[in-house]
Amino acid sequence: MKLLLYGGTFDPPHNGHLNNLRAAAGRVRPDLVVVMPAGVPPHKAASATPAELRLEMCRCFYALEGTPGLPRLTVSDWEVCQAREGRRNYTVLTLEMLAARCPGATLYLTVGSDMLESFRTWYRWQDILRLARLVVVSREIGDDPALHQAARALDPSGSRILMAPARAVPMASSEIRRRLAAGEDCAAALPLQVRQVISREGLYQSFEPPAPPRRCRHPGES
Repeated sequence: MKLLLYGGTFDPPHNGHLNNLRAAAGRVRPDLVVVMPAGVPPHKAASATPAELRLEMCRCFYALEGTPGLPRLTVSDWEVCQAREGRRNYTVLTLEMLAARCPGATLYLTVGSDMLESFRTWYRWQDILRLARLVVVSREIGDDPALHQAARALDPSGSRILMAPARAVPMASSEIRRRLAAGEDCAAALPLQVRQVISREGLYQSFEPPAPPRRCRHPGES
């Protein structure tokens, strides 16, 4: 079985996230996709949006289930539960959990191009490459040369890092939060289900610039 993990803060999930997942799934053709909202990401300030609401908004990903290359999808609360119990979230621990629960599965991890270039700062990054193949989706137009150079430096064999061709949709959750706080219309960037949760809960009515990453003994991850 091929299992594709797609993690992130998803604060909020937007159409760029769906675009990236479609591209990664099209490259890998997994049997199962696991969307994993982060609990408390170690690489950035904790999200101000309650985890339960981010989980609910991530149900927008189910719209992709059954599309070509993406037969089955589940949204997991595993990392959220880890955070609720006071544990820090690291991608390598999530991959170890999936490997234990799905013995024999081939694991893939979706990452954005910005993440690949900082991948050596991730906690136990060598173990991540041992456990899973990376599926890199470009977030910006024209960054392929830098991506291929970063991939070769991390994986000289060329067997552990795959590139997923995609129509670039430059879009960031932080920018969407800023625009929503300013009263701008972001309907074109957000799935309907996400817009409904934002409206119902009054989310993102104010905007605070993200805090710089805290220095810690174990570098965090994108």
